Amino acid sequence: MVLGVSGVDVTFFEEALRREVRPGSFTVEIGDSALPVAPQPLEWWKREPGAKPPVGSDVLDWVQDGYVLDIGCATGRDLEILARRGVRGHGIELIPAAVEMARAAGVSCVRADVFSYVPPRTVDAVLAVGGNGGMAARLAALPEFLRRLSSWLSETGRIVFTSTDWRKLPPGTFNDGELPEGGYRGDIRMRLWLEDVAGPWFPWLFADPEALEKACSDVGLRIADRKEWQGGIAYAALLERAASA
Repeated sequence: MVLGVSGVDVTFFEEALRREVRPGSFTVEIGDSALPVAPQPLEWWKREPGAKPPVGSDVLDWVQDGYVLDIGCATGRDLEILARRGVRGHGIELIPAAVEMARAAGVSCVRADVFSYVPPRTVDAVLAVGGNGGMAARLAALPEFLRRLSSWLSETGRIVFTSTDWRKLPPGTFNDGELPEGGYRGDIRMRLWLEDVAGPWFPWLFADPEALEKACSDVGLRIADRKEWQGGIAYAALLERAASA
């Protein structure tokens, strides 16, 4: 989650990946909320012995064949899993240390930003996993974000989109006094903590499934399947071109 998105302090991630950090000390804070800071899967990204995959990794079961592009692929763990299943692909990532770690593990990875990258070929699946549907940053920008990802797809290609359904969070989670009139509650801000040092705030999107469905319909996509975890708070949607698109 959150590696490789515009607005995140790249040097902050570099430090987290390159130095020895005690478990659980690399976390993300959700602004204007009562949510506790959430540990990030640093040990998993670093391939440390015994590290377990994050919740939702079974979403990769949707990808059975073809060629994939993983946006914000971190150190390439998901691509590594898919490669063991015979699925080829490459990833893009902004964090130099993450790119190095991916390549060292035999994963094809390019240092690039999702908003400017142009893949060298069409792909059969785009992975926006680990919550990376949030890279759209704002609900108003979600249709264009989806349009960009879908432009990379082959005729039968699909997008694996993951996000957080903010509506499933406990009542009182957010300070609604901070929400502008007409604003979308899922337009949030985050910042990262490395031990006792905080990084800068950056925008992120928690898109509920209905909002995602509307954005999909605006750009000729549809939701073909869904998976849920944590009581529906975390979810994945398999997106494909609508029949009339």
